[in-house]
Amino acid sequence: MTQVLKNKKGVTLVELLAVIVIMGIIAAIAVPAIGGLINSSQERAAEATFDSIQEASRLKATAEREVNEDVIFTLASLDSEDYLDLTGVTTTNIWVKVSGTTVTFWGEATADTTSITTLTIDTYTINVSTGKVS
Repeated sequence: MTQVLKNKKGVTLVELLAVIVIMGIIAAIAVPAIGGLINSSQERAAEATFDSIQEASRLKATAEREVNEDVIFTLASLDSEDYLDLTGVTTTNIWVKVSGTTVTFWGEATADTTSITTLTIDTYTINVSTGKVS
């Protein structure tokens, strides 16, 4: 009954454990790298949304302005008037002033108030002067 198998096929427990350990090491390296890529792409998307807000603001101002006139409107009006979909953008009590090609954001309706320095897009805070995630 003791027969020796000459062509033994299969993997040993040691080989299986070695593969599992190698896969764990690869996962430990790859998961944080992928997470960083996702976060970076979301930041770039927020910055692109800010650029789109500026361009839509200039477009709206061009449609509404008389010669050399500053145009002031709410950020929410860009969404309500179908210039831009602002889902995920904080638009409450934010006003926009377009003077020439310069776009400025305020927390109040009057142009003499201090302009805001950041704008929240999704979970990211955009520095208004640089257009970058701060």
